[in-house]
Amino acid sequence: MFSRMLTNVGAGVALAAALALGTGAAAYAHECYNANRSEQGNASAGSNSKAWFTLVVADAIQGDADAGFITQEQADCITAEYATTGAPASFTIKVKGAVGQDGTIGLHNPNLSHATDGQGIDHAFAAYGEQIFGSYAACGVEF
Repeated sequence: MFSRMLTNVGAGVALAAALALGTGAAAYAHECYNANRSEQGNASAGSNSKAWFTLVVADAIQGDADAGFITQEQADCITAEYATTGAPASFTIKVKGAVGQDGTIGLHNPNLSHATDGQGIDHAFAAYGEQIFGSYAACGVEF
């Protein structure tokens, strides 16, 4: 059951990110995370809150393979490529109850630089989309 949920979340996050990156709205995609929260704080929020979900990147990639979106060989390649980028291995992302316009933190914020400044609430795909999608591309996966 958890594997299926993780697969669905991973596919949904990947699709949302691809759409957001394709439309230039990556800073406003619904993948908010607290960039300067401790690892222990992320673990607590991800396991004890219905508003936050810890997405382990390697598990999401494996979910893509399990769902048949990519091959196991591609999944192994993507995981290895992503690990070399220095990007976080997991994100504890806000999945519901965002306080802001239309349920998105900072929807109308004109300061786009704050989406990737490493302080407070950042946006995973604005900050790390290049590393995530670059890892897929390096392994021959196109969106």
